[in-house]
Amino acid sequence: MELARLAASEQDPKKLLALVIEINRLLEEKQDRLEHLQTNRAKPSI
Repeated sequence: MELARLAASEQDPKKLLALVIEINRLLEEKQDRLEHLQTNRAKPSI
């Protein structure tokens, strides 16, 4: 959330782009973790 707050008020386009890239990277990591958890739950245990 802190990165989003910083991005919302950033005036420098280069700094804003860097913040957006970092936010996207973190969101992709989270999505990957969630997909991994869902995949593991869907597999029947042996």
